[in-house]
Amino acid sequence: MAGSPAVDVAIDADQLTLVLVNLIENAVKHGRPGGVVFVGVDVSDQHDVRITVDDDGPGIASGDRERVFALGERAGASAKGSGIGLAFVRLILERAGGRVELEDSPLGGARFTIRVPKAS
Repeated sequence: MAGSPAVDVAIDADQLTLVLVNLIENAVKHGRPGGVVFVGVDVSDQHDVRITVDDDGPGIASGDRERVFALGERAGASAKGSGIGLAFVRLILERAGGRVELEDSPLGGARFTIRVPKAS
C-alpha cells in the first residue's frame, strides 16, 4: 500500500518468507478454484506486525482448529497436504516470540493471522 511505513520485525527474513509462503500456498490449495486469496498487513500495533491470509474455501471446523497445528495433522479426512506446514509455521513464529491464530474468514474460508514482534 502506498505510503505505508517500513517496519523492522524480530524474525529472520528467510523464516518469515517460509511462514508466508506456507500460508499463501495453503490458501490457494484450499480455496475455491479461481477463487480469492487476500493478504493484509497491519503495522498499527505498538508491539507487533499483524499479517492476515484469507481464503474463500470451505474453512476449518472449530473443532479442528488447534489440531491443524500439530505435526502430521490435517483438517478432516479429505484435507490435502502432509500436515507438516502449519506445525512449522507455529514453531517458527513461537521461536521468534510471535504467534499464529486461526478463525473464520470474511471471504467464507479460513483466516490465518500471524503476529510478529517489531524489532527493538
